[in-house]
Amino acid sequence: MPVDPESAHVDPTSLIDDVNSRIVQALSAHDPAELHAAAACTGVNVGETYAGRLWTGGVCPLVRRYPTGEAFTAALTNGSPDALSAAVEVLAAVAPAAAMSFALEVMRIDLDGFTFGHNRVPFELVMRGRAEKIIKRDLCSAPPEILLDMLRRRSLAPGEIPKSKIADIPVAALIACVSAGELRFDQAESAGLFSEHPALRDGAGLLNALLKTRLFSTVDGHDGGLAQWLAHRLAETRYTPAVPALRELFTRQRRFLTTAGESLLEIGTPEALEAAASPLSLEGVPINEYDRHDRQTIAIDALLRASPSRAFDVLAPLFEERVLRSGDNRSESAGTVLEKLTPAQAAAEPRWIERSLMAAQDRELGATARALLDQLDPGIVDQAAARVKKRKRKAAARSTVKPPAGCLIERYRAGEHERVWEELAALDRRPPKALAVQAEGVAMETMERVRCGLEAVVETLRAEAYPFHKKARALVPPPLDALRSVKRLERLTGGGRLPLSLRAFYLVVGSVDLSGSEDRFRHDPKKHGPKPKRNEIVDVPEKYPFMYLSHFDPLVVLPLEEAVAEAERWAHEERERVGMNAPLDLTISPGPSFKANPRDAQPEPVDTVRLPGPFADVELHRGRGGTVPFVEHLRGCLAWGGFPGLAGTNIRPQAALDALAQSVAPF
Repeated sequence: MPVDPESAHVDPTSLIDDVNSRIVQALSAHDPAELHAAAACTGVNVGETYAGRLWTGGVCPLVRRYPTGEAFTAALTNGSPDALSAAVEVLAAVAPAAAMSFALEVMRIDLDGFTFGHNRVPFELVMRGRAEKIIKRDLCSAPPEILLDMLRRRSLAPGEIPKSKIADIPVAALIACVSAGELRFDQAESAGLFSEHPALRDGAGLLNALLKTRLFSTVDGHDGGLAQWLAHRLAETRYTPAVPALRELFTRQRRFLTTAGESLLEIGTPEALEAAASPLSLEGVPINEYDRHDRQTIAIDALLRASPSRAFDVLAPLFEERVLRSGDNRSESAGTVLEKLTPAQAAAEPRWIERSLMAAQDRELGATARALLDQLDPGIVDQAAARVKKRKRKAAARSTVKPPAGCLIERYRAGEHERVWEELAALDRRPPKALAVQAEGVAMETMERVRCGLEAVVETLRAEAYPFHKKARALVPPPLDALRSVKRLERLTGGGRLPLSLRAFYLVVGSVDLSGSEDRFRHDPKKHGPKPKRNEIVDVPEKYPFMYLSHFDPLVVLPLEEAVAEAERWAHEERERVGMNAPLDLTISPGPSFKANPRDAQPEPVDTVRLPGPFADVELHRGRGGTVPFVEHLRGCLAWGGFPGLAGTNIRPQAALDALAQSVAPF
């Protein structure tokens, strides 16, 4: 009797009883001895004992529980659940076609949402599993709806379905199950299951399937692997009508942005590249930080592929000096542009070569820019370099910067400290000799004041028992051969004289190291009350706060001999490896954790200056980000007693800092 699918939703009890009775009837047509022999061959285990229609105890082989054919048939007559579940297996041995028919009937009985009494549990847990095993022996005979049901129940893996049967499963039904969360496929499983489906062999079918996933509906589900596979297949077929759907995934679905973006790049039509480049803006991609970099990388790549000239017009502002110095997202975007820029694209738009030549001297972009230039025709690079030099000469000729007025050293001593250094910073690398002599005098005068201020700072710290990491290195005057070492450093860097500020520091001050060795700063609420309010300064007069000052960015300028040693290593190794005139990023100071407690320091960025540098004052690149002129850095450090990090806390020895400031001459 065929199963009525409409009645399956009402009460499957009668259907189950009907299937069981017909299985018993089919088995009764065979000799009990034949059935017993078949049962011995199945290797099926059943409950060792049972009471009524419930099994108890462990399990044992079917032939041991029912030692004769008559005992087995009697158990069937009594409705033993173990015997009934094994009956289908035994029937498969003596009548395979009949067993398959019964197994399919069992699978068609809908048990979803139906609650049995405890005596019906074996049917769901055992008989359905037995039926699935019989069907899996001959999947080619199973109808598509049974295969789909077994997939949903996780009793059949996608790779187990015969390729000849995949075409019989409606793709809409498969995608509906996936979108509803009943099925989950990764990309490999999706490829194995769907690649042979006739409905997904062309772009129209693939796009239709993608639009039916949960990504384009209100239904939540788990079709990530399927959507990714569909996107890759659409890219392989170059199906241009899929561009709007892929753009939707790229711009709105964070999880699939990489797949969708790469698919748009692979399709490669102007519309596809425009869609991939759509999120780009000079301020960075306007999305959350989690996926900003991946989406921005694809957008920049698409813009460069579409038109190197248009890409230059859009992206060139990222390479402006003020942007690169900011260290924000736009500076990071400039690095991405150089990484994605190919030699062919650069050759197609010579302005990219000129921009790469300028970026080759940048601290962050230099290595990437030089690697790109090495791949280009040297003749084209030389022509671009000549154009860059010509523009620089014209810009210098048009410069309206006037030379400083009056005697610089007299103005400096009269109190125009910052103004004089601003005017010096505006000078080019080779000012008139008389002006250069005055500038050198200002630099030497400045560093004399810095040295006196540092002497007062170190004396105060020693009196307060500050735990120097190495007392002997707190303030070390220049060595007797300092001038010779400075000239050695200048020869190694190949840029003429060092910037005046750094040169004068080495010749007048020497080196300073205020790093300490305490674990961490502690605020004791018992002594100083609760945590102060914002902008409220809490003066800590006791000596113990000096123990923790090393956690507030102590001033460190490494000795001249270490600078020379680093330059020698660079001259012998780095320059040969890069193959071009690369600048030297000279280490001036270690990172914050080293200065706080060198014994437990972690690897971190250091403070550096780029050599060769400008004429007057060199930019200090802080390892934590940002740049500051070297003289301004020293000015800020001494304003806070050698610990500029105190500016960020309102619990500090303010009285001691005020007293110290009186002994530090302005510079």
